[in-house]
Amino acid sequence: MADVYYGVAGKPVSHSISPLLTSIVAQHLEQQEASGIKFEIKSLNLIEADSIQDALAWGYAKTIPEPVNWNYTNSPFGKFRNRALIQKALEITESIKEENKNFIDRSNTINRAKFPLDKPSKLPGKPFSEEIWINLTTPLKHQLTSQAVMDFNASSKIESVNVLRWDGHGWWSSNVDGCGVVRCAEYFGIDVKSGAVLCLIGGGSAARSTAYAWTKSGGKINSINGRRELKDGPWSESIVESKEFDLLVNFDNNEIPDELLGKGLVLSPNYKLMDGDAEERCIELLNQHYDGRWMLVAQHLECWRQLWTPQHIDILPSISLLMTKLVHAETVLASYT
Repeated sequence: MADVYYGVAGKPVSHSISPLLTSIVAQHLEQQEASGIKFEIKSLNLIEADSIQDALAWGYAKTIPEPVNWNYTNSPFGKFRNRALIQKALEITESIKEENKNFIDRSNTINRAKFPLDKPSKLPGKPFSEEIWINLTTPLKHQLTSQAVMDFNASSKIESVNVLRWDGHGWWSSNVDGCGVVRCAEYFGIDVKSGAVLCLIGGGSAARSTAYAWTKSGGKINSINGRRELKDGPWSESIVESKEFDLLVNFDNNEIPDELLGKGLVLSPNYKLMDGDAEERCIELLNQHYDGRWMLVAQHLECWRQLWTPQHIDILPSISLLMTKLVHAETVLASYT
């Protein structure tokens, strides 16, 4: 049985829902009959860090100097009240077996992309006695360049790392930002492998990850410069100039240029606090300017599929089911704040 210590590292991290998602997915796996689950989440952590060295240092020490106030409980993360409220949320998600009826996965008729795209070595088939799982966010995604880390999805090459695993012997890294965008597109019915066009605004780590995954999966990109330019990379030969697109993602801000409105679906990388009961929240998430929770849920599932528990890929929750559970969990937390 592996003891897993999970953390989200970056600055800021007070808005992150990832620890809640980790708890929900772990709970789901434990509920599957004959799953042979051989790990236990020992702690969830928000790690406020400006450098990758600080994030890795937490991985070795497993202590937080100063707890971060979490937006979803208005209390220090990891302290008694915060842990108790997460447990309250998990009591609700435990009984949810089906996705919300309004969440419709349209990827069933699509030839879906296969991930990971690049895999230098085979992951160990069984967990070790202690593991560290980390999600990286701004400003850490481009800072990890060590050759001592086993690298999936060319994450070091394109300077975009957002998920790590220490398996007891070494570090493994990947970027799943782009994989999550591809999975979202497929979920919404967009056939990326058939050459779908992504209108991409921005050039930072998440944009590079998305450009890489989208083009490696067979799609084309219409790159629009924002605060940062998308520099040349493995995606360069798949860049097109097109007035039409299937999906737009703006990694720079929430604004959509007027000339692009109504041309295709819009997926935001950002998510905001929502109001209302669970059903009202689910309906709100179906707005065609899709909330960042869709991207986050899809990315999070790819962390489990590609790096953390690839041996359990067949029993992980679907995007629809995980989103349903997340909405109910958030609704519970909101009732206590």
